[in-house]
Amino acid sequence: MTVCRSRHRGIALTVAALVLPATTLSLMSSPANASEPIAPTVRLIAGTDSADINLYRNGRYEIHLPLFMGSVGGPFELWAQRPSYDDPVVLQQVVRDPAGDIIQSLPAPGVPEPKLGGGLTAFLHTELTRRNGTALKAATRTFCPADWRSERIDDTGPTTPRYPTSCWASPFTRGAVWGIDQGWATPVHTTLGRTLRIDPGSYRLTVSIAEPYRTALGVAPDDAQVTVKATVVDGYAARQRAIRRTSSVTTPQVEQETLTAAPDVVPPESALPDIEALPAWGIHVDNRKKSGRAFVNFGATAWNAGPGPLVVEGFRDPSATRMDAFQYFYENDAVVGKVAAGQLEYDARDGHDHWHFRDFAAYSLLDHDKTKVLDSGKEAFCLAATDPIDLTVPGAEWQPWITDLGTACGEPGSLWIREVLAAGWGDTYTQYRPGQSFEITDLPNGTYFIQVLANPDGVLLEGSSDNNVALRKIKIHGTVGARWVEVPAFGVIDTENASCGRYC
Repeated sequence: MTVCRSRHRGIALTVAALVLPATTLSLMSSPANASEPIAPTVRLIAGTDSADINLYRNGRYEIHLPLFMGSVGGPFELWAQRPSYDDPVVLQQVVRDPAGDIIQSLPAPGVPEPKLGGGLTAFLHTELTRRNGTALKAATRTFCPADWRSERIDDTGPTTPRYPTSCWASPFTRGAVWGIDQGWATPVHTTLGRTLRIDPGSYRLTVSIAEPYRTALGVAPDDAQVTVKATVVDGYAARQRAIRRTSSVTTPQVEQETLTAAPDVVPPESALPDIEALPAWGIHVDNRKKSGRAFVNFGATAWNAGPGPLVVEGFRDPSATRMDAFQYFYENDAVVGKVAAGQLEYDARDGHDHWHFRDFAAYSLLDHDKTKVLDSGKEAFCLAATDPIDLTVPGAEWQPWITDLGTACGEPGSLWIREVLAAGWGDTYTQYRPGQSFEITDLPNGTYFIQVLANPDGVLLEGSSDNNVALRKIKIHGTVGARWVEVPAFGVIDTENASCGRYC
């Protein structure tokens, strides 16, 4: 089945305690005589005492070293949050302690701003030296404390990882959770820069946690670096005799819950989702040379700010061509409400071939007075969690793909569909198919706004509708056959390189 979507200043390092439920921080003060919990930290673990470096043409190379970052003293958990789109990302460490004690903010001068879509900036330092200690090449890189290939290193922690499995984020992500469970370790990827030009032979490779992270996180000296023998060889010859090195984590399948009849009642506020529209991004002009027509393509995200998941189910009579849709509400994995939510329809066009929920979002182009000029033809969706937007909100699911509320888009003969958007996650669509983008062939140059409207007809029950509209200013320029668009930054978020205009 083909899916019609494109999925895709200084910092104070604060340590705080987590009080259940898991996504709610308690900021209560600790008693003066209470012993503070020791903040978990990390350690580097080398799987072997040697590394192979394969050299290829034009300075390309590969480093083969089984290296991991393990937790020490409990689950190592970080929250990275952007208070608003005008603010930098703030990093916090969450300490899970039964007593609920708070460790106050720790000064962390020099710690660079983390990347919501990448992790801890300049966290790892890798250096290649000769055996006599002469330095040859060094580089730093960002470290993501999240990876689906995490490995269990002892049985002191959970049987399966609980934290998100990547640091991927959209440009408008506001909060991320990264972590390494107790008893688990995350793969570490090393680099020596873009190219490496040295002779084959024996060397030393040292990987270390860079300052100021060592001090800020209290990493023990013996845990902060590993040094191994590095054998540099011709990569093409090595390929012929290489042993495949693979590792994977198999996540047990979670049995799908069978829903009982839900009451036809409005649920409590704690079970409601909150659908919020985000500004458009990935904006560019498609100039058709043969026809002279021009279209503005863009990506748009609506997300669920929680606390409840957005769950839509459709049921179809065998003689009907559409499904009646209902929205279900959950608390503690139990259904606590159900309301009618419009319809689902099957889209049989190439590139779609699945059931669409009709009333999730709508897109329009407005002029400088914010009067509607055009509508996008995109009006129906197969809901799915494609982008982590803020995994620190109450009710956020860190691994929505292994919960019992699975997303399914169905087949032509399906009688039942359940589509889910977990709290903390967004669903992004790019408007590039015929009828979805905005045709600007005959539009005059000037200022316009792309409007993203979530829950356009109000058929979904949510906590607030005050955040359902997002506008992104654009400026259309050019002549027929050579139209282009300038997209000013949104706060500090410059998704389209506005500083260089059409020449980016």
